[in-house]
Amino acid sequence: MKFAVPLIAFSVLSVFCCVGCKKNKDTAKAGSGKYEMVAGSWSQKDLVLAVSVKLGGQNIPEGTSIIALAPLLGPAGAYFTCTKNNVYNFNKDSTMQVEGCTDLILPVTGKEGTWRLDIYDAVLLLKSNAGEPDPHWINEVTDNTMKISITAAIPNVASVPLTLILEKK
Repeated sequence: MKFAVPLIAFSVLSVFCCVGCKKNKDTAKAGSGKYEMVAGSWSQKDLVLAVSVKLGGQNIPEGTSIIALAPLLGPAGAYFTCTKNNVYNFNKDSTMQVEGCTDLILPVTGKEGTWRLDIYDAVLLLKSNAGEPDPHWINEVTDNTMKISITAAIPNVASVPLTLILEKK
């Protein structure tokens, strides 16, 4: 009998704890909303230097259009000018296609592959059809503008960090 009172008290407390700790079935992870912003069709607006560089003895500031500089790069400049009308399609089914030139700015992914957001939705993770990962930081994304970090290996010149600026179609 002397164990009955503590046992009853423990049972009552257990019931209150279970009722009070009822799990919320609607615990879906809150997303950043970036997926919906990225999904869609994007036109290339520009391709700019992500850092200041020295070219031909001149300092070229960060933010300068590499498309505008392309004639100074000789034959390598054609790799950039052919991208100026690119269209990037990030489909809701996580597939992606690029209409235009990708040899210099997306050599790993190429024209087709898959996409998803990674690392707290800060990285646009592209994958080639062969499954090779091609991650790119998203510097900014809004409903109508997206800026993505890329590195281009300019043949016979250098590797240069760039920002790909896209505009929603």
